[in-house]
Amino acid sequence: MNKLIEICREAAQASTDFEITNDELKRKYLLYNIKLYNSIVKKVKGNRGSFGTGYPFYALNKNLEGTLPIIDEQLQYNNKLIKSVEKTDRTTWTCAYCLAKYGEKMPDLKQVCKPCLWMEDELKPRKVLNRLPDVDMWMVCDNENVETAKKELIKLFAENSISSSDIDPVKTIEDVIEIVRQLKSGGGVIPTKTLPMDAHIIEYATIYSLIAQVPEILKKASSNREVPYLPIHPISYRKDWQHDDEPYNFIYDFLSAFTEFDFDPELKKLLDKSRNMVANSYTFEQLYTYLIASAQESNIRRFRTLELKDRFKERIDSWKK
Repeated sequence: MNKLIEICREAAQASTDFEITNDELKRKYLLYNIKLYNSIVKKVKGNRGSFGTGYPFYALNKNLEGTLPIIDEQLQYNNKLIKSVEKTDRTTWTCAYCLAKYGEKMPDLKQVCKPCLWMEDELKPRKVLNRLPDVDMWMVCDNENVETAKKELIKLFAENSISSSDIDPVKTIEDVIEIVRQLKSGGGVIPTKTLPMDAHIIEYATIYSLIAQVPEILKKASSNREVPYLPIHPISYRKDWQHDDEPYNFIYDFLSAFTEFDFDPELKKLLDKSRNMVANSYTFEQLYTYLIASAQESNIRRFRTLELKDRFKERIDSWKK
């Protein structure tokens, strides 16, 4: 499969167009993706609820309502990719051929592609795919049913045309370009293709422990004047289920975007308790400092967007009730 290098520019432009097309149709389309995922996990043995992190959860209220802000940081990264395309003297995207021929042997694009010398670093598959919009969704699963759930989810994802970006990167790029074209058209019809799904499984006992620890971790960070850190290392769906190389900082996800769906009653009770303790133990400015301190560099710039800071305040205020 040969693809012109232009496909990398088109991926970045599609991401920019998705970002600036922040109307009600786009919000409904995002909800369509989220509801589809939640309907799937409800069919899986051992399901104890689900939750979302990242975009659009940090940009909307707890009912997933509101106006989606345009995030300049996203546009800057897209422009950086476009400039990388403009600088290269290549006419074809070598990676497309490589992925088509050897993709089955590449369970982890970061690990396999990073040392490759056949393509500029900024144009390697993971760098291009990172520019595409996706949705981060997590299934909470009984500890004893995780292996069964992994198999069931792969089957259900296939039946509902849900895919991670790693399975077929070129198709993912082309699908997102088509999705964005439909959203921009003004026809008012929700695209039937889904966004790339960044799907995770986490054991019930693990997420219960993490949520319970949040108030104490913040208290320790405050006393010691250190960055609050609580590692979370889920099973993530790439080409198959795997643990990624590095854990996430659960403090950032908890504060910024954690949005639960159909939680087990005991887990929901604990979540509400932890949120209430956090919101009533610190000022908004203190929690905003913890949010920024626990975030990765790209997310720091993102949350300095005034609209997102305001949304974060609304989130914290809602926990006090």
